[in-house]
Amino acid sequence: MTASPRRWNNPLDWRPIDRHMLLGTLLLLVPLVFGGWLAGTLWLAPSYLNASVAKGLMVLFGIHGVVLLVLLLQALRRRRTETEWPLLENVVIISFVVSILAGSYAAGTQYTQGLLVLFLGFNIASALTSIRKIYVAYVCVCAVLLVIAIVDFTGATPHAPLFSRPPLEADGSLTTAWLIFQVMVAAVLLALTRITIAVINRWVERENLYREMSSIDGLTRLTNRRSFIERGQSEIRRAQRAALHNVACVLADLDHFKSINDTWGHHVGDEVLVAASNILMENTREYDEVGRYGGEEFAILMPGLSLAEASAAAERIRDKIAGTPVLVDGQAIHFTASFGVACFPALGVDSLNELLKAADRALYQAKDQGRNRVVTVLDGQPTD
Repeated sequence: MTASPRRWNNPLDWRPIDRHMLLGTLLLLVPLVFGGWLAGTLWLAPSYLNASVAKGLMVLFGIHGVVLLVLLLQALRRRRTETEWPLLENVVIISFVVSILAGSYAAGTQYTQGLLVLFLGFNIASALTSIRKIYVAYVCVCAVLLVIAIVDFTGATPHAPLFSRPPLEADGSLTTAWLIFQVMVAAVLLALTRITIAVINRWVERENLYREMSSIDGLTRLTNRRSFIERGQSEIRRAQRAALHNVACVLADLDHFKSINDTWGHHVGDEVLVAASNILMENTREYDEVGRYGGEEFAILMPGLSLAEASAAAERIRDKIAGTPVLVDGQAIHFTASFGVACFPALGVDSLNELLKAADRALYQAKDQGRNRVVTVLDGQPTD
């Protein structure tokens, strides 16, 4: 059996320095796209731009691009020995905010394209870098936009200072240069949206996987012990509030399971555990909780059932297990299970811990009496 390859294609699994290098590389689009558009417009249609503002923005974008490129090259060397580099992370976040705010304010698009680019960028970065730093950047952007809005309403500064005249033809249609800019922004937004969706989708997948791993037994796909106890405590609290509500508990243990492992091997033992789990799931109600309590021991929580009803259900499951051999390599492996049944409320049973202890006493009684049988707890004492 060969080991499965590591998934290096998922940025969420990368080291911090590698994730920040990815963000820095994506951020190079800003000076390249917007700086390139400014240079082209100054060359082909200079009459539409305020030359001093356009050149100032080009200098800003140029510095931005050079600083990012230098840091990325240094990061390539550092990543051999370091797992993170806070300077790169800080520069990526700050330079992104400054460049987009400055460029969108100068073009008068800060409330539309500027906001979209900023917040899509924040969405991507929030999965790949420090949430606290992204939150601080978000708050700063909101504060700056509020100041810009106040300035715009007062008319203290001209709107869209980048343009010496509106980017419109005499008939009101967009100029070619401005139309090209709109298409470029749309392409950037589409790319950012695609990356954002991919990152968030993978984030959701990971959260679902971690949630499942924390609550589900990997082999049998049953609820694990911790989650079973959490559900049990919830049902006991609900039963206490309802007063007349019963909660039955069944503990089951596979008989002579160690002998199965020793005789046939652990892979056969795993097949037996899976087969027993399937039988338990198929013969309980949808809202019962079936868990792997440990090793070859299982637990079933049956809300609303009396002791007699739970005992009858356990007997059906016992009979099904005894009559369902596991076929492995052409061999029929027969196995059985012993069951202990208890019910809340009962004498001496007024909590989940005591309910489990009562069912466990009954289970050991079933083992002592010869196995492959169901024993119930009545008035605190195990009984057939």
